[in-house]
Amino acid sequence: MTKTLSAMLLCLTLLFAACTETTSNAQPQEAQKANHQSKEVNQKEETLAVTPASVSTNTIDVNGISRTYLTYMPESASGSIPVIIQFHGGAGTAQDAYFTSNFDATADEEGILMVYPQAETSTGSVWNTIHASEGNKVSSDDFGFIEAIISRLSEDSRIDTSRIYVAGYSNGAAMAYQIACHLNDQIAGFAVMSGNFPLETNYPCNITHETGGLIFNGTDDDTRPLEGIPGYAIPVREGAEWWADQNSSIREQTIQEGNVERTTYVTLSGTEIQLFIINGGGHVWFSFNVDGMPMNTFIWEFLSQYQT
Repeated sequence: MTKTLSAMLLCLTLLFAACTETTSNAQPQEAQKANHQSKEVNQKEETLAVTPASVSTNTIDVNGISRTYLTYMPESASGSIPVIIQFHGGAGTAQDAYFTSNFDATADEEGILMVYPQAETSTGSVWNTIHASEGNKVSSDDFGFIEAIISRLSEDSRIDTSRIYVAGYSNGAAMAYQIACHLNDQIAGFAVMSGNFPLETNYPCNITHETGGLIFNGTDDDTRPLEGIPGYAIPVREGAEWWADQNSSIREQTIQEGNVERTTYVTLSGTEIQLFIINGGGHVWFSFNVDGMPMNTFIWEFLSQYQT
């Protein structure tokens, strides 16, 4: 009798333990998803806290929402200071843009103020690159955010507001394309890597001046393919031609340099759109030399020719 009772108690104990374990591990799917999203946001916020001492963290109010951007002002900056606004990729951070583009050495040499805006971490750090709400991933006012940054920069008498440029990678390239397009009167030129141009026919741009631009894309980029993204972004070559048309380019030349196809569109006054198609290139920030110069030196030599 005692053995039977002990066996029954053991079975009940094991059954209770199994039920307890099942209950504790089987979180509702929504709760697991919320926890995952919370961890992602926390990880991005932790990354934002890891900022080099030479980089300043700034906040600005946009429609009642506090937005963040980083700035790198080299000690060599003096006189009339040009600006490059550099956009990180989707689900990335301003720090990612700083470290990936590695533009601080060129900024030191040339006295450039670097600005690294941060997409809203609460929505996955994705840039809102289109005006239409249909099919949009996020609802943040990122156009207003960049306008606010430029407005604040213009309050500093040291800043040369005729030489503000934009650059970006992936989703950030799309943002750079759109800012160069929709805030054209304030942007002198652009450089984009591994991105597509989400040209919006229902929200036309007012192009006020010839705009110099550099476009880099790889043939093996499956994330931002040369063919574009149906319903969102036009093909890469079509995007380059669109800018060339806006500039009223009169000449087009294509040359092959190793694994790079380089097409240049030139206006009567010399303004250029240069398209680089890298055979075998993937979804990366490209860092090969161009015209014997490191990539960032080449980008700056190109952009610095232009002003609004």
